[in-house]
Amino acid sequence: MSSTVCSKPSLPSFFTTAVSVFSSKRSLARLLSTFLCCIVIVVRPFSRLGGRYAFLVLALKELVFSVQASLAQQLELTVLNILGAFLGIAVSTLAKFIASRYPNDSATARGTCAVFLVIISFFAGLIKSRLPRLQLSTRISCFVSIWILTNDIGDSAHVLTASGNFLWITLSAALICIFSLLLVMSLLHWTSTNFEQEMASAFTTIHRSLELGLTLSFPHPLDPPVDKHEYDKLRTDLLQRSVRLNDSYSQAAFELRVGRLSLRSIRPLVTTVEHLRRELAWGMPLHRIPRPQVQLHENIRRPPGLSLSAMTSPLPSPPLPARNLYTDALETPARALGEALLHATECVEDTIILAFHQNNPPARLFSWGPHASQTQTPASSSSINAEKASTHGWTTSQLAALHEAESRLVSCRDSAREAIGEVFEDDLFNQRHTDASVKLPQDARNCSLAVIALLQMAYEIRLALQIAQRFANRYDSSRTRLWFPRVSLAWLGVPPGSFISDDPNALLGSTSRDNMPDLNTDYGETEFKQGLREHVYRVDVRKSATNAAILRMSKRGTSVKDGEEQSSRLQGLGELFWTSRRALKLRLRVWRFLQAVRHSSHLRHAAKAAVGVAVLTFPAFLPRESQGCRWFTSVHGQWMTISYLWVLETNTGATWRTGYLRILGTCCGSFYAYITYLICKTNAYGLVALVTAFDIPITWLITQTSLTPFAVPASVALPTIVLARYISGPATGPVVILSLLRAAMISLGMIAALLMNSLVFPRHSRVYFLFDTSRTLGLLTDLYLSLSHEIFTDKATLSRDSRRKALKLELEVRNSLHRLSAFITTMHSEFSLLPKPLRHYRRLVSLLQNMLDLLTGLRKIRENIPRKITVYDVIKERREFMSCVCIALFACQHAFKAHEPLPQFLPSARHALETLETEVRERILAVPENDIHALGLSLVNAFAEQEVMRNMVDTLEALLESTGSLFGTSAWLTHDTHWSKLTIHNDEGHNDHGWYSTLRWEEA
Repeated sequence: MSSTVCSKPSLPSFFTTAVSVFSSKRSLARLLSTFLCCIVIVVRPFSRLGGRYAFLVLALKELVFSVQASLAQQLELTVLNILGAFLGIAVSTLAKFIASRYPNDSATARGTCAVFLVIISFFAGLIKSRLPRLQLSTRISCFVSIWILTNDIGDSAHVLTASGNFLWITLSAALICIFSLLLVMSLLHWTSTNFEQEMASAFTTIHRSLELGLTLSFPHPLDPPVDKHEYDKLRTDLLQRSVRLNDSYSQAAFELRVGRLSLRSIRPLVTTVEHLRRELAWGMPLHRIPRPQVQLHENIRRPPGLSLSAMTSPLPSPPLPARNLYTDALETPARALGEALLHATECVEDTIILAFHQNNPPARLFSWGPHASQTQTPASSSSINAEKASTHGWTTSQLAALHEAESRLVSCRDSAREAIGEVFEDDLFNQRHTDASVKLPQDARNCSLAVIALLQMAYEIRLALQIAQRFANRYDSSRTRLWFPRVSLAWLGVPPGSFISDDPNALLGSTSRDNMPDLNTDYGETEFKQGLREHVYRVDVRKSATNAAILRMSKRGTSVKDGEEQSSRLQGLGELFWTSRRALKLRLRVWRFLQAVRHSSHLRHAAKAAVGVAVLTFPAFLPRESQGCRWFTSVHGQWMTISYLWVLETNTGATWRTGYLRILGTCCGSFYAYITYLICKTNAYGLVALVTAFDIPITWLITQTSLTPFAVPASVALPTIVLARYISGPATGPVVILSLLRAAMISLGMIAALLMNSLVFPRHSRVYFLFDTSRTLGLLTDLYLSLSHEIFTDKATLSRDSRRKALKLELEVRNSLHRLSAFITTMHSEFSLLPKPLRHYRRLVSLLQNMLDLLTGLRKIRENIPRKITVYDVIKERREFMSCVCIALFACQHAFKAHEPLPQFLPSARHALETLETEVRERILAVPENDIHALGLSLVNAFAEQEVMRNMVDTLEALLESTGSLFGTSAWLTHDTHWSKLTIHNDEGHNDHGWYSTLRWEEA
């Protein structure tokens, strides 16, 4: 008996790493920049311009100006970080100039530099937390300020020396990196992955997901088998692509690019991709209906688009079971519409690729998982598309293809609508007095939902075709030009993970993923308004009573004493000032400002940065002859402060992850630096060769793995030891001591950052995850209430204000879900004595995402349901179902906010839904036959709505189960109680009394 031993993947050898690095164009540019920086440092005429800090060219190259994946990112990095460095140099030079006006090494001079450094650190921390794109700019400002302000304090002869040195260091690192990138791009024709290619890949994923969804919704024995894992992977991948498209556009909008078309021409397709993803999420079933294997006979119809040659060989199997008439009537037009949607999706994808000069085959030709061979297109198609892309005459044929795809899509859509209308003229509703003729089985409900989803997708795909036609028409009339970036203040506040907007023209703001509302709010909005009402009421009552008393005294002929009259006037003036409209507005503004200052995470991060810098650099501002100042100068304590700022992240988990990885990387780099010195000593050729060779594994770690926090400190520690020794000579001391001091100083700064973020204003991701989950559940409740409110109005569609409110709520929920995913990623690195149930958290985010998609589908379906039958006649049952859903969501929201267990029994939304379905079925039975035929599509929407609500109930019960698993259940009936004697269950295992138990019962 033999067994297969699965060994763990080992780290690649140096030769394998070198091959992978030299085959990557970005890696070649990185190696070239490292080589040029080493030459600039070791060549004396150039290194003299940097003084004793010339070795920092390599440090800044790695920390700030590292070679990026595209020219646009490199330009953005260069411009912003040079501006940040110049600002830090200017402010630091001003501080040293002011300090030089006082006696050398005086307390005033040292205090001036210390105050300026703390102020710079505070504002740098504030801007870093508030504007994520300026993170590196603020860091390089602090970097140069720490070196300038902690050396030669008060010495008027060296005010401009250090500033000139760091000006040369900054420009050298920036210009070398961008020169290396341009050189590699010009020699090797570098084309990076960009927004339009990601857009085409998104349509590829939609195409494949729709193929599998059609197979799941309309199963047939001749269909190829569907891998459920592949389908789930595609759904997850499509969600990630939809979110990533927004971030890609926010980057691409600021690219300096050459082309004929602006990226704004395909920006509306971002919304189309998200809409199609949601319709696939709520409209296609999650599980495949069992598909029987049958023999091939002539009387077996094959699905549209499936040729006889594609059919598998006959296999002995049972005969085809009886099918539902309703499903059979809808399957043919639905499959035809699905084929038209697939064809239209391919046309949109090809147009994007051709219009933006993607000289490669369409993205749908790429492999997908284990069944990639089933979705491959012949190679001839690839060559044809490549030939079309190489010429400029493709627009005529592509426009004809787009028009043909749109005509086919409209024709199939109209045919599907007519077929739906003819369904109710079939035998299905001729026997309307029997209950079975209206109570549809599960596959018929899935079919109804899929047909409605396909009709919604037809609308979105038609818009995509029209967008493709517009920019294809514009292609021939446009000329190749240079597109400049559009810089704005809002762009600086875009977080690394961005949002999804339903309205491309709406300027919707977004907050950083760490900009969370504080957990302790003093007043709610409703409570605040009640306080205002009571205050105004008391003032009105007091004024009325005063006026009445004065009137009574005047009637009696009595006069008020002078003292009392003066006191009354002063009190009246005080009340008038305190309660006037302007005073109330001023009070509200001051209160909001104080609340913002008190609960601002940005100010807290700024305070932590300033306090840490003040403590760590305190020895540098002691008298020059003191032991503390001597120690700081001898060990170069600047590295301790710099590493503190580099590790100090806006949340605790990210600080821990970057902290321990940077410590390990620093130790590794220091060890390699010692080995390098033993080999090369101060030989310039050897130093350049070994430093460049060390950058090969570093480049592989940065570009091919997620260990960048480990690789960057290792790369920074090397030049600060061997090249510092080369420039300063024996003045730096023995190399062993220098290596140990560098590793110790950098590690001490990182440990200080870990302690600061863990003990002072800690921002644990788990706490914010639970709070934001509670907030998300509240937003889902508001969204469901707004959708439920609109169905009771007379209007068939949502009003403009209501639709805007619903879209705003959906946007807020999607932003919250994106933050929750980021918190889960960060939680892996948080240090905690108690383990975190990350698997439950991931399942929870998936359930919330599913609930949002279902609510979105419910909003679209309810615009076309027959309101009299399904709403007005069953308003009591609808109210009960709405109450059950809202109570369940509120119970979960309270559990996550208060960390308290769920109540054991909640009103059963499933029981309420079954009652609602029964009542709707009876109303349909009571409708005259002619009216049934007239309803047509509206009645199919009613069946689809019931299926969406059933999926909502399943998701809601799974959400309750997950919440109960996390926080427990306040149970008064336990497993020891004879539960079978206290309740009655129906055939499906659900409670007939209308209650849902949040406690999981196990059969004995």
